[in-house]
Amino acid sequence: MNPKKKVILVEDHAVTRVGVKHVVNASTEFEVVGEAEHSSQIAPLLAEKAPDFMLLDLRIPGENVLNLVKDWKKSYPNLKVVTLTMLDEQAIVHSAIEAGVDGYLLKSDDLSSLTKSLTEIASGKTVYSKNLKMSFTRRPQDGQVANKKEKQILTLLGQGKTYQEIGTEIGLSKRTVEYHVGRLKERFSSKTVAELIGRAKEQMLI
Repeated sequence: MNPKKKVILVEDHAVTRVGVKHVVNASTEFEVVGEAEHSSQIAPLLAEKAPDFMLLDLRIPGENVLNLVKDWKKSYPNLKVVTLTMLDEQAIVHSAIEAGVDGYLLKSDDLSSLTKSLTEIASGKTVYSKNLKMSFTRRPQDGQVANKKEKQILTLLGQGKTYQEIGTEIGLSKRTVEYHVGRLKERFSSKTVAELIGRAKEQMLI
């Protein structure tokens, strides 16, 4: 049997920590090996435990943790940083994506799905809360672009540009472009980029 993947839990509410820890430790794949209640406790915990995952509350006391994510990922290239937060504002989500998080989960999610999400992230996927997707797709309506950036991304996709090329051209990270394309595919009911481009052309958006 493979050893369990090590998880550290960064959360200042004791009740939440107990609940999350119970769910994680009940799985066959993951185990909570350390906990932090303040941003100053995170660096020592990373050095001591060398975890595979960090479950991160964005409202932890101390320094703004989103400012620290890039440094963590640089020092620990295999670390998966996954938010577990109440914050679903679009600007904060985008900031987290830019910082390099591997998943954005909400505390309003069903906790029983947590380890499933961690398994998907371990396989290389970036996972977003289904509740977050619902709030993001409420406006604009299906089959619409939300803003100038989405129109630019659609246009460049139609020209055959890669995510990296699109990001370089319009000043976004590759991860953020992937995020926008994912939202567009959902809104246009498309499973692939080719389908998305086809539907956009049908609506004369590109």
